[in-house]
Amino acid sequence: MPWQGYAQSEKNMILIPLKTGKNPSTLFENLIIEPANLFIQSKPINNNSPHIQLQLNVVKNTIKYSTFLWYYYESGDYQKTNYPKAYQNYSFYLKINKKDVKLVVEELDFEKTMFIGLSQTAIIGNLEILYKECISESSIDINGNQEEAFNTYNISLSDHNSQKTILFTSLKKQTDKPLLIEWKNYTIFILEDSEKALKLKVRKNDP
Repeated sequence: MPWQGYAQSEKNMILIPLKTGKNPSTLFENLIIEPANLFIQSKPINNNSPHIQLQLNVVKNTIKYSTFLWYYYESGDYQKTNYPKAYQNYSFYLKINKKDVKLVVEELDFEKTMFIGLSQTAIIGNLEILYKECISESSIDINGNQEEAFNTYNISLSDHNSQKTILFTSLKKQTDKPLLIEWKNYTIFILEDSEKALKLKVRKNDP
């Protein structure tokens, strides 16, 4: 695919144009951003295969974070992604215009959707959210048959010297209603859940 331009940096954000394959590393604030491999396929081999996949490495203070950004085009205007991915106080997502693909890196903010991977921490202002643990469980009827499988999630919240552990179970698939968690002057909306990542957004309420 054609590739033009250079990374454009704005306040708290950078746009990095990508080409297929390996892309050069970019320095942004205290991050080394390594778009290791961009893969594009117009006709995925199966329903689980994304149309666009970016293998991404991020290095901060010698600590390396690796992830994949996936984009699925299904039908009409419907699109499915597994991003913006949250890492520390940054989010990472793809900006796509036909075959023009850019990686966007910006600081996390309130009221914006994000995915937090297992064992990762998202930092928004003074609030830190750690996706600590996921435990798979199932319920058994009186005959010993499995009735329903579900996950129990453990997230840790901290703000200055305050800290709280929150446990919750899988969202009900038949409803579109998010799970609301109220803590201090924050409301956390759990939008989707899985063993690998939680999709959420955070609202900061007036004190």
